[in-house]
Amino acid sequence: MLSRFAAALQRVRAALRAARSIRVVRPLIETADRIWWARTILRADVVDPDLIAAAGYSSPRSAVRAYVRGGFRKGMSLNPLLMEKLVASQLSDVGRVPALYAYLVNNRQRVRTSVNWDATAYAETHPESLDDPAGPLGHQWRSARATGEIVLGVNEARTVPWSAVLAAATRTPRSADTVPTLSTERKRVIICEVGEDEPDLAFTLDMVIGLAEDGDTDVILALETTSRDDLAACHLLALWLPHTITLRGFSELRSLLPPRPDGVVLVRAPRAELSADDARGLLTEGVRGAVGPLWLDTDGTVASAGLIVRNGRYRHLFEGHPPEDARAAGALLEVAGLAAGSYALPLDGRPAARQARTLTSSLVRTVRSPAPAGFVDAPDTELTPYLRRAGFVADTRTSGAPRLQRLQRTHTLADGTVVPVLRWAVKIAAPPGRFGEYWGDTHFARGIAEALRRLGQEVVIDAYAARRRSTSYLDDVVLALRGPEPLEAQTGAHSLLWIISHPDEITAKDLDGFASVFAASTPWAALATERFGVPVHALLQCTDGGRFRPSGLPRTKERVFVGTARGISRPSVVEPLRAGIPVSVYGPDWTGWIPAQAVVARSVPNDRLSAMYESADAVLNDHWPAMQRAGFISNRLFDVVAAGGRAISDRVVGMEEIFRGSVREYESIPELLEILRSDLDSVFPSQDALTRIGDRIRQDHSFDARARTLLDAALKGR
Repeated sequence: MLSRFAAALQRVRAALRAARSIRVVRPLIETADRIWWARTILRADVVDPDLIAAAGYSSPRSAVRAYVRGGFRKGMSLNPLLMEKLVASQLSDVGRVPALYAYLVNNRQRVRTSVNWDATAYAETHPESLDDPAGPLGHQWRSARATGEIVLGVNEARTVPWSAVLAAATRTPRSADTVPTLSTERKRVIICEVGEDEPDLAFTLDMVIGLAEDGDTDVILALETTSRDDLAACHLLALWLPHTITLRGFSELRSLLPPRPDGVVLVRAPRAELSADDARGLLTEGVRGAVGPLWLDTDGTVASAGLIVRNGRYRHLFEGHPPEDARAAGALLEVAGLAAGSYALPLDGRPAARQARTLTSSLVRTVRSPAPAGFVDAPDTELTPYLRRAGFVADTRTSGAPRLQRLQRTHTLADGTVVPVLRWAVKIAAPPGRFGEYWGDTHFARGIAEALRRLGQEVVIDAYAARRRSTSYLDDVVLALRGPEPLEAQTGAHSLLWIISHPDEITAKDLDGFASVFAASTPWAALATERFGVPVHALLQCTDGGRFRPSGLPRTKERVFVGTARGISRPSVVEPLRAGIPVSVYGPDWTGWIPAQAVVARSVPNDRLSAMYESADAVLNDHWPAMQRAGFISNRLFDVVAAGGRAISDRVVGMEEIFRGSVREYESIPELLEILRSDLDSVFPSQDALTRIGDRIRQDHSFDARARTLLDAALKGR
């Protein structure tokens, strides 16, 4: 049970969070933060003296002072066994709090600290490491310094002298003109270019490790960064990963590689988000000829699906389109040239062909750049094959990027109704790429998109940054999923607004231009209709009946909560833990609110949620206060019940009528604690009853049911 002191400390931390928004108080709090961070790090005694001496610091105190004052944002490292951005990505307050401090005050047993050693496995094999002041990181580091050696690697472990680790963590990479002679026995070469400000170097190095562990591979890490943290991670990787070297710079590096019969080289551009699966696809196709990935811009739209020729100049194919358009055109697109800095080429000694291909199942996410300038002595690319496969025809009378039109088609529904195939653009508030995977809006959008596609519709999804993309003129219907950020109706399209959260932020202006407005609350829809003077129709949240369904898993005793702290004291998590009732928490930003050991992971892969919900003793849930008051029922409850699970949630009007006992409601904290202390088998319906309730939820409250309602609204409006 949390002590009264711990509970008071939580209240103090909450007050400090609120005070940070006060301009006069903020500098004082930030100074106090830095003092506290430095004190915590120094007490853990995990600052490597050799590493900081090489960086010019005379003592751990001076190094820590520089680190907490902003050095942690500039690639400064205090220990070679910790990667700043990797640790920060797993813990709370990413970017505001130094990763080493965040590691020390969280559940260190579950935190991965580097790609070069397995901290979580080390904690399992060395349980005594959890008693170290700096956890497994401190225990491994002290052991290495004492014995003079360390085991690096994940799947391919290798014992390395500690002196070699220090030398690697502090040295400057050699230049490319001193590249050693590489063996031609191995068929594949991976050139990973590491630039300044890599957003997630650990993700990229994991890709390299995965490819190298496939075998028959040389790895060259071409470094053009001044970040000591990034440099150290790359140099350490070369100590244990077979056939890996590091070099400075990457211009013309490929020309230094000798021919290899049936060989292939893969080049990864700086700051590109290229997964191991995408890279394997490029390597497979690169043996046959030059191939590049689909290149996405930072807003999630296509930067280039390869270069085409128009009026003697290069243009980017499908530039500004959603990636769904390029992928619809085919898995491999024959193009006049490659645009992205990431690509694969044969290493058989043949000159690279001018014709290249784009692999549209892959992607690279980096900043868009213009097409190569200058005249191209080549005929115009015939666009018709690309465009027809993607469902377009081009107006070839234009001189630049051609203006497109959609091909008109129809689809016959299961009930025999013939409907037009409309192009839907689902707009969401989430960011693009892997960081958008943490947003429920992303997965909700995918669920409704797949359901619309099952009705024969064409659907693209726009991240918030792409909500006004240049190719929006092609859209027939816009479905704006209103969450924490405003979304506008789109000129030239039939715009539908579905308010799924944050009803307290909705104004009459937010409804302007929308042909139909829906809200995920029956009572709020009625009130909004009266308040705003336009019809607002109730359309509750829902579930993906294909993914959330029982699989026969036995029920455990684990009480689960999935979600972020939201910067508030969420009662369904904080109060049970304060009362000594175990809760397994999966979500970010819980530092200061609950004990670190209660946080199992920062997130849960979406494809594992159904099994987690089904097997949990109960899934805890609460609503944002404004949503609870307005009668907005969380989609998590639909998912839990559809999966055959049991949920405990704060009361929202209408829940009992929908879930019929599979969601146990509470109105007060004592009532919540009483439920959790009881035998939950006696609180919830029988398993047979839960199965029947789940079957009804999957039928009546599925994405398919909601998609048919939306399609009918769009057809009626058009």
